[in-house]
Amino acid sequence: MERTPQPKRKLTGLIVAIVVIAALVVLFGSACSCMRICGSCIGSDGCMPACGGFEWLPDHSDAWMETVPPQTAAPTAVSETPQPEDTPDPVIFDGQVSLKTPVPHAAPAAWVRPKKVQLKDDGTDVVTVLVLMNGSDLESEYGEATNDLLEMIRAEKSERVNILVETVGTRRWDSRLGVSSRRAERYRVDRNKLTLLDGTLGQLDTTVPSTLSDFIRWGAETAPADRYILILWDHGGGPVYGYGYDEFQSFRSSLTIDEMQIALRDGGVYFDFIGMDCCLMSSLEVCCALYDFCDYTLLSEDFEPGCGWSYGGWLSALAENPAIDTPALAGIAIDDSIRVADRNASEDGGMTLALIDESYMTLLYPAWIEFAYANEETLLSKNYSQLRESTVRAHPHLHRAVGGWLTDDASLDDYYITDILSLAANIPAKTSDALSAALDRSIAYYGATSGESTLSGLSVTLPYGDRSFYNELKRVFRNAGFDADYIEWLGQFVSVQTDAGFFDFDGWNGWDDYSGGFDWSDWLSLFDGGRDYEEEWAGGIDLFDLFTLLLP
Repeated sequence: MERTPQPKRKLTGLIVAIVVIAALVVLFGSACSCMRICGSCIGSDGCMPACGGFEWLPDHSDAWMETVPPQTAAPTAVSETPQPEDTPDPVIFDGQVSLKTPVPHAAPAAWVRPKKVQLKDDGTDVVTVLVLMNGSDLESEYGEATNDLLEMIRAEKSERVNILVETVGTRRWDSRLGVSSRRAERYRVDRNKLTLLDGTLGQLDTTVPSTLSDFIRWGAETAPADRYILILWDHGGGPVYGYGYDEFQSFRSSLTIDEMQIALRDGGVYFDFIGMDCCLMSSLEVCCALYDFCDYTLLSEDFEPGCGWSYGGWLSALAENPAIDTPALAGIAIDDSIRVADRNASEDGGMTLALIDESYMTLLYPAWIEFAYANEETLLSKNYSQLRESTVRAHPHLHRAVGGWLTDDASLDDYYITDILSLAANIPAKTSDALSAALDRSIAYYGATSGESTLSGLSVTLPYGDRSFYNELKRVFRNAGFDADYIEWLGQFVSVQTDAGFFDFDGWNGWDDYSGGFDWSDWLSLFDGGRDYEEEWAGGIDLFDLFTLLLP
């Protein structure tokens, strides 16, 4: 990431900055080493500044735990409350089909970020749900966008819950609701109807950041709220190809995660949760990219069926109680969606959905890095991704990339889906327990259809055997703020031949096989056997960035 040239400063300012830097070097030099992903700025909370990636993460030492920088204020006008020393398990909505159950344990509060959206829960909280509904061929061929709009219309309503929708990206909208096919439109979902609020937009391109950022700004101005929820509706292609196939654009065009960061930053709204009603977006890389913009993400690790999410239940629950706890709200959305998908699995494929607690990325990411580097030779020995059956909701770029097309029985040589928990469970190593435990904390709620139990809700991208895919990955990950050393390390996987055989996950039952019981007092000691971060991430804290940041 290129640095912006800094203006000249007065000599006194330089002297003050040098003194401050020297003090910081003394303070942190022995206490922390650094894993760098984004090199343009440093957040005062010690991780993931506004540039959208991890700036630095501390090493695993007691000394660092005593020198944790104070938390910064939230980017929106919401209050923060400190978490207790032992962070409790997330509230789990006790649904009928959830595969994940809470396991008693506590993580050091210093490793996690307090929630930034804090509701009053006194009957005055207002919620705004923003739905960017990119209908694409899912609407023109199947009418699925209109089906979901009808579900939203039929849900219970409240004066304290605003549902705003932008319809875009499809050449032929179903006639049932009168949505225009000639232009993008903005609607409010009212009781038993859609109310048109803006029909002057013309035809917009959903594959550029400005379309999303403009919608977010408009939504916040139209319906100011205490709690914002963002839903991106359409195709998905994972952390490399991103979100959104627009019928008015090239099939190769999409909104990649680095472009999402631009849109969300320009939109200026911090979200309670960001959900993507599309395929393959529940990955570690997507969650890291969205860390600065929301408390939770609601995503699918696998291909979604054509019907996607079920909207009536959770929107009705939100109308009944706008301050409902997020895991409880997401639990309703997940359970309802899984029930519908399970009924139609024989015709439309299976489904997974997970609510990811973004605050735990500061646990999960270092645990993944330590595990991956320590087990590099094993990971490179075979293809650890899982073969999955694709559906019409997969981004067309995926099918073209592997020489197929949008057919219900198409299979992908799925270097796109490498489940994190299954890796940790099937590669015995010192760092496996730490990785599994960090994932357990990160996933607040998870559900899957009966045929999808081998997935656990969150994947990681290992570009097995595909040079062109890796080239795309390099561009997107670099722009999203990921460190060049890690991106280069991922390049080793293109030499793994896909015909060397995929790993056999038969007999692995995901969360049902997770024993839990991780002792968090062992967290620090589990990292002793990994690579030396002082050497691996050469340079540590970037003194140039500190210098320019602290200049008066």
